[in-house]
Amino acid sequence: MKKIVYGLLLLILGSHCNSWAAAHLPVLQELKIDSTVLGEKRNLVLYLPAGYQNSQDRYPVLYLTDGDVQGPHTAGTIDYLAKFEQMPPMIVVGIVNPPETRTRDLTLTPSDKQNPAGPENADRFLAFVENEVIPFVKKQYRTLDYQVLSGTSHGGQFAINALVKRPGLFHAVIAISPSLYWNNQQLSGLAEPALKSEQLQGHLFVSIANEESTMTEPYQRFVDLLARYPSDKLVVASQTFNNETHNTTVLQGQYAGLKHIFSEWAIAEGEPKTLADLQAKFASRSKLLKTELMIPQDKANGYAGWLQYLNRQDDALALLKWNRANYPHSLNAHTALIKAYLHFKMAEDAKAALTDALQTLNELSPEQKAQLEALVA
Repeated sequence: MKKIVYGLLLLILGSHCNSWAAAHLPVLQELKIDSTVLGEKRNLVLYLPAGYQNSQDRYPVLYLTDGDVQGPHTAGTIDYLAKFEQMPPMIVVGIVNPPETRTRDLTLTPSDKQNPAGPENADRFLAFVENEVIPFVKKQYRTLDYQVLSGTSHGGQFAINALVKRPGLFHAVIAISPSLYWNNQQLSGLAEPALKSEQLQGHLFVSIANEESTMTEPYQRFVDLLARYPSDKLVVASQTFNNETHNTTVLQGQYAGLKHIFSEWAIAEGEPKTLADLQAKFASRSKLLKTELMIPQDKANGYAGWLQYLNRQDDALALLKWNRANYPHSLNAHTALIKAYLHFKMAEDAKAALTDALQTLNELSPEQKAQLEALVA
């Protein structure tokens, strides 16, 4: 029985595993942006999802500080999780923070040294991201209106500052080992009134590693602050990686942060799914990304095959009929429905389905037509 169920799972996932084996990897592009806000040129390292160049799909975007260092493994993590449907594919935009400007870019200016003429440090860099980087990416690439910001150490400080200063700009924020000690824990002081008034929204994931108290104590204070002001608008998760250091924690932190943000994305394994189940899941995904997402035909066929094996006739046929109706030019969708009718000994329905297939599929080769007709001969 276990072997049969495993075989059915492979049937459902087969097309994804096959495409994985022969898949294109994320495409790396190195770009330069001439920033008016910063008054200098800055580098971007951008990763397009596997398959981007062969589709017209639009994608959510993850913006990442220290993009030259954190970009490669983050793009790899997203690519892997997306291939197993734990999250959607994403465009990764790594913003390079060179050593000579990194602290200036990512850390807060002390409250008593704010420049009335304009923002400084992290606030100015945030203006650069919001007003120059994001519009550039939206103009040049096929994006959805769903944005994530991730940063580590000073980048984590920057990410939380962005959440506080620009609520709603990013739908989710990942802050790994954020340097919350900065300026006598200034950021926690800024975050508290925003949390208290429920201004913050989206998802927030924060993490810390096995680090010195300079890092862990302000971090714990911030986590306690988040717990003190819970809000339905802000979904929060935190995690401690005791076996990691400040420099190694980012790989696990990024993975855990993405899993938190897209915790409702995956389709539960180990049990068959009906049309209603799949429609509910894809409706949830569509709501999250604010775009219409439809059940892929190979997934519909796969789950229908599982239902067919279990002799759940009505459920299997409902899914296959939906698939044919929504993918009318798919030979596989027509073929699967004909075979299901035959499996359930519904010969007249199989013949009607064959007639429909021959009338709808106008570009069948002689071999394909013969194969279809042979099904009900």
